[in-house]
Amino acid sequence: MLIILQGRVRSTRLPAKGFLPFFNQVVWERMCDIALAVRGAEQIVFATGDAPENQIAKPLVEAKGIRFFSGSEENALDRFCRVAETSTSEYIVRITCDNYLVQPEVIEGLFAAAREARADYGYVAPLSHYAGEVIRRETLLAGWRAGSYSALAREHITWDIRENAAISRVVLPEDYLALDHEHSVTLDTVDDFVRMKKLEQTMPGLRPVRCLEAVRGIR
Repeated sequence: MLIILQGRVRSTRLPAKGFLPFFNQVVWERMCDIALAVRGAEQIVFATGDAPENQIAKPLVEAKGIRFFSGSEENALDRFCRVAETSTSEYIVRITCDNYLVQPEVIEGLFAAAREARADYGYVAPLSHYAGEVIRRETLLAGWRAGSYSALAREHITWDIRENAAISRVVLPEDYLALDHEHSVTLDTVDDFVRMKKLEQTMPGLRPVRCLEAVRGIR
């Protein structure tokens, strides 16, 4: 599998959130460690936009031994697919870098389920923040190469795939691995940041990237 970490400094609602601290790491450092902890990853790439400010992430990412790629600032799908073109992996795992409690075990299970089913697309309902998305590389590239993708796919990448009933998929349930995927945690607003700091203060078991038992305790 190819893991693509997706993030930009100039996010709309919470700019520079990748550099907010969580357990003595900035969030993007943790996201790199999460990707590195996923068993079976053949390649990991951090894909960001080509705005100059995104370059401040490059030393952080490369210090982790992860490839840094910058592409279209406004077209996330184009950025993503240009990375995918350079890979020979059958499947891509997309991880957005505001999901700081993504669990490697969830990604591994989702990838295994998609591969076993020979599915084009897989996710944990309802698009859990504790998981990534698994996409067959050629399925993603086909629409991009044809230029037939929607404006929503430019931003959300898998939008057209999710809306296409003809595409085979695996959907794991919202209680997969006894996690509450319906109320999964992300970092998108100031309120999310406050919650993140409260979790840091009250749940030290969340410090390691493999922290399934601690995540089960989030209410």
